[in-house]
Amino acid sequence: MSDIIYVLLTAIVIVIAALMIVRKTDSKLVFFFIGTCSLLLITLITKQSILGKSTTGNIYIDVIDIIRLKFIDTVKGTGMRLMVIAGYVMLMNHMKASNVLAAAAGKVLVKLKSPYMILGGVFIVGSILKIFITSQISLGLLFMATIFPILIQLGVSRVSAAAVLITIGMLDMGPNDSSAIFGATEILKVSPMEYFLQFESKVGFIIILFMAVFYSFYFKYLDKKEYGNTIVNASEIQEFSPRDFGVPLFYGIFPIIPLVIVVLGSFQHSIKLDIITANLIGFFIVFICDLIVTKSVKRIGENLKKVFEWMGQYFTNIVVIIVAAGIFAEAIKQLKGITILANWCSKLTGATLIAILMLSIIIFGTAILTGSGNAPWYAFSPLTPDIATVLGTHTAAFAVPMHLASGLGRCISPFCGGVIAISGVAEVEIKDVIKRNMLPMIVAYIINILASYIIFA
Repeated sequence: MSDIIYVLLTAIVIVIAALMIVRKTDSKLVFFFIGTCSLLLITLITKQSILGKSTTGNIYIDVIDIIRLKFIDTVKGTGMRLMVIAGYVMLMNHMKASNVLAAAAGKVLVKLKSPYMILGGVFIVGSILKIFITSQISLGLLFMATIFPILIQLGVSRVSAAAVLITIGMLDMGPNDSSAIFGATEILKVSPMEYFLQFESKVGFIIILFMAVFYSFYFKYLDKKEYGNTIVNASEIQEFSPRDFGVPLFYGIFPIIPLVIVVLGSFQHSIKLDIITANLIGFFIVFICDLIVTKSVKRIGENLKKVFEWMGQYFTNIVVIIVAAGIFAEAIKQLKGITILANWCSKLTGATLIAILMLSIIIFGTAILTGSGNAPWYAFSPLTPDIATVLGTHTAAFAVPMHLASGLGRCISPFCGGVIAISGVAEVEIKDVIKRNMLPMIVAYIINILASYIIFA
């Protein structure tokens, strides 16, 4: 078959998957169904096993066997990391340790004098806390409860405050984030901490600092234009205190324990510390401290039971979609269309930048259409190592901007859970929040591409 036919088949498969997802078909079902059908089509065309030398002996059974292999590889590696981390994050929310941490951050922020400097500071602090509180919805709602009322009292409009509290969760960085772990272990083949420190943080913190300044000036301009001068006296502000949640103040340290352990362990070259181990150490510290405070063994048992339940829920929600997206990614890889396009682009001036733009726009657009950053990232990121090899560029030049673009697109999607939840609590229209965030996310996307290209390509 000619290269053009392979490219067309690849495009058709991607378009069909996108249309099904836009029609609200479950993304796991879409990736499993489209991926498996595409692999079967490839087998029928080539009359060769998609497993190569690892064939079961029947090229058509191999199409099903690849699902088994993806489940095994995912669960024993990335999947187990994600389930343990999810259990820890959910425990922090349940014990209100995350609330204490968020309220403490808010108490520091209100010491800034200008409401829009505070807004920029909220964005910086929230984006950093996203490293520890990995759920966009959880982080946003925590800030809605603790910092949103302060912003409103200071004179920031509801729509501007809500827009910022949505975008504090736009960058899925850090060794505890599920999609970042996938990028580290499955794409770049490095540890989650190395992926964070050596790759994503270099671009992520540039975006955070630039956007904090952009938000301060841009939202001040929009609020003044639309609502006039509504700034009030800071002495009238009623703050939320970390003491308002009924748990000791030191509980606010619990969410950062795993990251601190990983960072400290990285300085000990004789110790190889996995993120799972760091979270397990965190569990022991948390349970022991909680036992000392509450003197209730029963409470520890109940919390441990909840941890296992949360791990099971995460398997259903995240690990399964990673496997499904892996099947879809394998089909796209076997169809060769993206690789063929990369070969064509390699002959052009600026081939790497063109390829980065092409792949990141696919991720960015799919995230807007689906409301999920994870689904497109899991589906298309496995293509990056081969494309990087073709273009003679580091895989990070593609993986980092694609990964960060997925979170940016999610923040201007009317289907994103974080956008829906935060807009609802703020009592503003979803379309107004999306309109408010449209230009900032485009600006952040451009910074993401340029920074990634300059640093890694």
